[in-house]
Amino acid sequence: MSHVTSPSGLVLPIETIVRELGRLGVDTLVDAAHAPGMVPVDVRALGAAYWTANGHKWLCGPKSAGVLCVRADRRADVRPLVTSHGRNDPRTDRPMLWREFDWQGTLDPSAFLALPEAIRVVGGLHSGGWPAHMAANRDLALAARRRLNEALGLEPIAPESMIGAMASIRLREPMDEVASEQLSRHIAAEDRIEVPVGPFPVRAARPTPDAPPTSTLLRISAQRYNDLDDYDRLAEALVARLGSGASTTASAIVAG
Repeated sequence: MSHVTSPSGLVLPIETIVRELGRLGVDTLVDAAHAPGMVPVDVRALGAAYWTANGHKWLCGPKSAGVLCVRADRRADVRPLVTSHGRNDPRTDRPMLWREFDWQGTLDPSAFLALPEAIRVVGGLHSGGWPAHMAANRDLALAARRRLNEALGLEPIAPESMIGAMASIRLREPMDEVASEQLSRHIAAEDRIEVPVGPFPVRAARPTPDAPPTSTLLRISAQRYNDLDDYDRLAEALVARLGSGASTTASAIVAG
């Protein structure tokens, strides 16, 4: 179960989901790839059987720095794909799960070792630390979402309570994978704005592989290096290409 969904950027009520599934005897693996650094996280309080996340997204660490947390009563059944040299470690001050994952041959540990410094640096960008940093990013994402929806004459896809530092707007008409990618590429190449555009639901979530998407989502992100002018430029580019309520057809995208 995702904590923050990738295609839409929505923040799910993961605490409620984990609690209610646990009440029914169902273990949860929480995919929290976007959560650390975007929303407050307390893994111990969450109590999920399994929790995993990335360090290279909102924590701004190097790629390949990730986290796996396994609840104590599930650790005996979890094994790494490549068994660590640490399995031979006779010490008892570290759990076996740690030792089995700890030293996997010639794996370069630089990304993991750099992650604490990334957390320190990014957390120091705001005088209020990480809580204020995340709140400022969220405020910017909400303001940007409002401006984009207003500029294009669209309605929000979800309440503000489900928004973190990412937000998606639903374009007026659905586009397939080719047209969505084409729009994203044109915006990047000609307007110098990097923003993902994609059909929704994603192909794997549709009833059949050839089923058409029901929507097209354009997802924005908000980080300390962004300001509202960035989203105003995006709004202008989208209005120029799609109109402020016009059809988002592939021909209109190409013409733009």
